[in-house]
Amino acid sequence: MKYLFNIGCGKMKVGKMVWSLAIIILLAINITISITVPSWQNGVPLSLLSFSFLFPIWMYYKENKQLTLKNKESKLRYDELLKQKEQSVEKATQLDQFIQGIPVPLFSINMKNTQCYFSDSLKELLNLTSSISKFSHLEEKVHPIDKQQFLKDKKAWLSGYPSISRVRLQRDSHHLLWVEIRTKISVNPSGKVDSISGIVIDITKQIETEENLKRMAYYDSLTNLPNRVMLRSHLKKVISRAKRKEHNITIMFLDLDGFKNINDTLGHDTGDTLLKEVANRLNISVREEDLISRIGGDEFIIVSEETQKEEVKTIAERILTNTAKPYLLNGQIVSVTPSIGISTYPDDGHDIETLIKNADKAMYLAKDRGKANFQFYTDKLEAYRPKESLVEKVLKIFQK
Repeated sequence: MKYLFNIGCGKMKVGKMVWSLAIIILLAINITISITVPSWQNGVPLSLLSFSFLFPIWMYYKENKQLTLKNKESKLRYDELLKQKEQSVEKATQLDQFIQGIPVPLFSINMKNTQCYFSDSLKELLNLTSSISKFSHLEEKVHPIDKQQFLKDKKAWLSGYPSISRVRLQRDSHHLLWVEIRTKISVNPSGKVDSISGIVIDITKQIETEENLKRMAYYDSLTNLPNRVMLRSHLKKVISRAKRKEHNITIMFLDLDGFKNINDTLGHDTGDTLLKEVANRLNISVREEDLISRIGGDEFIIVSEETQKEEVKTIAERILTNTAKPYLLNGQIVSVTPSIGISTYPDDGHDIETLIKNADKAMYLAKDRGKANFQFYTDKLEAYRPKESLVEKVLKIFQK
């Protein structure tokens, strides 16, 4: 563009020189006519005719002048665009410096030029060493389990819809972070996304606290087995599923024979250690999909779905064998045996309370028959009324 402007200026100077030369030539022609043509009748037409050669010069000069004006306008426009570019670069640099200097994990994406900016805090959070910020750096850190949800949220951002996303980031091979990504989307009047800004908040401690509270609410603090609250919630689901799919449910009620004596003679610490060991042995005795719950003291409930009677017997025998093996606790060998009562949905009941009561009755029948065995509930136990036990207290809590 500068080249065109210089050419225009050169043409303007040449035009003035040609115009001046033309006037000198015209004067010379007319002086020659006046000297050589004595008759004015012949001289005047010749003089007028001499002026005709000025027309193409005048047209050239006019065209040259228009070209000069256009070149001036082009030069002004070029200077303006250059200035805007310099301002844009300066603003981008200032934005980058501003974002990087904020002590908060921030990012900003300019959709017009796809430039991405990360604050130093975000780079530190992501453990990035690259000096160039790319949005893919954040995407690559998302844990594979959460990748699909992240891509779904990203698609929403690009469509102009902000969101709050909770995902895990793999900071490195040893550190996993839970973060919350909050975005703000800038959309122009035509509906296109101009920019995406966001903040990445580390909520790892918050998630850990929530998990701990959840564990306290639904898990036994001693054995880490599901507690009564989770047991009731689980039974509601499995009974509803069994009614819908028409399959059976098995409930085993287990009580430890001889536990009270160990607890009283060796102390509660030893008793607690014994309960932990029993929980571990129960875990290896049942199927992976079965639920084991400690409902209090030395009493446990095991819930199984879609289990035939022969398989239930096999599981019960495995529990008896594994649980009855001696335990080495604080240098002393102790032993306990389980008594197990078993009830089945739908044969022995259609609701939580009935099924647990009938399993409890079968468990007391096992104790009456010498302990260290398992018994199935039968109609003969319908009138059997054992003394109030922990299970009745549990059922009363269920009924509240």
